[in-house]
Amino acid sequence: MKQLMLDFQILFKKHWKVILIIFISVYLLYSYPDIKQGISEGWMEK
Repeated sequence: MKQLMLDFQILFKKHWKVILIIFISVYLLYSYPDIKQGISEGWMEK
């Protein structure tokens, strides 16, 4: 169990930027309809 935690720490220290980009990409893809709707509503009201 200690070795597993150590491996995760090393993974996050070396590749935190890639992991962050993956999480942001998944979030944006998941919330794309809401973002699109908000932009279109904001555009129409102006």
